[in-house]
Amino acid sequence: MSILVNRANIAFLINIFLVLFLKTDQEVESPIAYLAVIVFAEVLFLVKYIKDRRKSAIDIAFITFLFLGIWESAYKLGFTHPVLVPAPENVFYVFIEQKELMLAGVVSSLVLLAWGVGLAVILGVFLGLFTGWIPRLREAVVPIANVISPIPPLVYTPYVVAVMPTFKIASIFVIFSAVFWPTFQTMIARVSGMDPKIIQSAKVMNVSTPKMLFQVILPYTLPDIIGGLPGTLRGAFLCLTGAELLGATSGLGYFVKKFSDYADYTNVIAGIVLMGIVVTIIDVLVKKLESSLIKWK
Repeated sequence: MSILVNRANIAFLINIFLVLFLKTDQEVESPIAYLAVIVFAEVLFLVKYIKDRRKSAIDIAFITFLFLGIWESAYKLGFTHPVLVPAPENVFYVFIEQKELMLAGVVSSLVLLAWGVGLAVILGVFLGLFTGWIPRLREAVVPIANVISPIPPLVYTPYVVAVMPTFKIASIFVIFSAVFWPTFQTMIARVSGMDPKIIQSAKVMNVSTPKMLFQVILPYTLPDIIGGLPGTLRGAFLCLTGAELLGATSGLGYFVKKFSDYADYTNVIAGIVLMGIVVTIIDVLVKKLESSLIKWK
């Protein structure tokens, strides 16, 4: 199939036509931001397809443009409620109109996420390393961890927000809880489940305990820890936005809550889209980090 003539590119052109030429009596903001999004999506598709030549790239782009085309047509033809389902032009124009508030929200959320995830990963890795290495400690701690870890942090988020001295500390604690237990338990499982031949080989070479832990076992377990970070980060981000819906004065969750209180669903949907963009970028960066740092996997 030609790179220029395929269903994804046809859907892209149809979207451009709908934006520019399909008229409506409904309120529509400037289409500049929305057109920029469509063009950017098309450029990403072309780059991905030229690089990998995978048909899945065509399918993903086609589904995306089909969804946007249906959304655009439904609004302009009056098939949707203009308040509950605003025009895509209006939603993406929010990224221009509210850019300062959105940027402040992204920065606020990422700072809290970095603190919570950073502390959780560091403590989860090192405590899991020692717990997994010492059998008696492992037998005592694992049953306790198995009881605590299944409790979703969102369940106790309202309580934590209420009792902690500041919202930032409460948010960091919630994020920490979402990331620490999976990291801690994964680390224990990997250390205790290591191939005994690796341990025996190191002992034959008279490797000391500190070197065994930090030069043999830690590099062995890191690929699984970093490989599981994208899923863990998604859970942490979910907990963070849940906390921000309750008591924040900034952040992505606060942005959505602020405008939902006034039934301004154009801004609400824009905030939800922004969350998806931020999570996607974090996923991509973590995978890049894994491929660049973990070369011995």
